[in-house]
Amino acid sequence: MLVLVITILCSLIFGHIKSEDQCNGLYSNYFQHLSTKTPYRFVANHNTEPINFEGCKAWKIWLVQRHGTRTPGKELDQFVKNRLPEIQKDIVNNLIECKLCNEDEIKSWTSHKELDNQKRLTEEGEDELLSIAERMQLRFPNLLNQPFENTNFLFRFTDTQRTKVSAKQFATGLFGRNEVKKVVFEEPLAKDPLLRFYKVCQKWRKEVKKSSTASIEYQNFIESQLTNNTLKSLSSRLGLDYTLTFNDAKNMYTYCAFETAWEKNKVSPWCSIFNKSDLMLLEYSEDLKYYLIDGYAYELSYKQACVLLKNAIEYFENNFENAWSIRSV
Repeated sequence: MLVLVITILCSLIFGHIKSEDQCNGLYSNYFQHLSTKTPYRFVANHNTEPINFEGCKAWKIWLVQRHGTRTPGKELDQFVKNRLPEIQKDIVNNLIECKLCNEDEIKSWTSHKELDNQKRLTEEGEDELLSIAERMQLRFPNLLNQPFENTNFLFRFTDTQRTKVSAKQFATGLFGRNEVKKVVFEEPLAKDPLLRFYKVCQKWRKEVKKSSTASIEYQNFIESQLTNNTLKSLSSRLGLDYTLTFNDAKNMYTYCAFETAWEKNKVSPWCSIFNKSDLMLLEYSEDLKYYLIDGYAYELSYKQACVLLKNAIEYFENNFENAWSIRSV
């Protein structure tokens, strides 16, 4: 589910420069370019009006719900604990040459308390799922005015902490903290063939996910002159006497997104180091990577998802199924 010495007066927002043309000022719409790590609160649909179509009555809901904001995985965890402090030190040592508005925040930065290398659901993630469920309850009142029965609701989640807690938070938002105690959740499968079909499709794992051919366009982009120029420009603005690698920049960008999700009332110092062009390039690189591996670049990638669509169709065709079918992945 983020931000950046000269002797001028700076106009601050949450302790950061608002103007883009002073002291490497924060690009004010940075949160619009965080790709798949964009905190839900920036893009959420807050409409709570009941959904009505003339001549129709809501009868069933089949929902695939993504888990909420989580902590990073091993790669970013190691980067933040080992490499990022080195970059921080290099920036601080060159602050005479480098003009940053949030000098003190760069100096005092330490890794976040929720960094744990476990991809666990964060407090922000719990709030996200609770709020989504509360809004859906208001949008489909006729389905939720009935007394709660486990025969009316099916909850299924994958075998991870982040999806288990997400499902329970969603159920809490639907029924309240007292009623949720009655909810029976299905036991997760180690490799769920419905919710994690990609885990059991060895052909996809071999021919797409782990294929060098599938990622060659992505590799060409990150090695392009455009990307190289961006890395040089970024490194120069930070006063570094070397050029950051693409992985350095990408990981700082990703951590900027995580800190944005975790901290609602302040901007991460690692967001302000990027200007709009930097963010757009990094955002595109993420979108390209996911398009090639998980999107429509390869027929196999989307065809394997047919098992989930088949489940939805069968659910609506079965007159005796649950009123709600909620799946957290």
